[in-house]
Amino acid sequence: MTSDDANPAFGRARSEIEPLDIDAYLGMARAHSATDDSRKWVEDLEDIIRVAWRLMTEEQKQAFRGDPEILAISEAAGDFADDQQAGF
Repeated sequence: MTSDDANPAFGRARSEIEPLDIDAYLGMARAHSATDDSRKWVEDLEDIIRVAWRLMTEEQKQAFRGDPEILAISEAAGDFADDQQAGF
């Protein structure tokens, strides 16, 4: 196992860790808020989204932007969303 493969949280190689689905990560964020400040849930969710965005290809980002659920959220946010573009 190389140091690049080590996962310090588990002490195992990344290849040995079972893949988790999105619900598992959402549950981790929820659990973190239960043991700490409830704002941690939102902060964890924001971090999860930032990582996912960073890993997306430009085509995946375009698909995300055009998804009906994302468009509905954008529309509901209105002018506020225009002020908060932050790299979208």
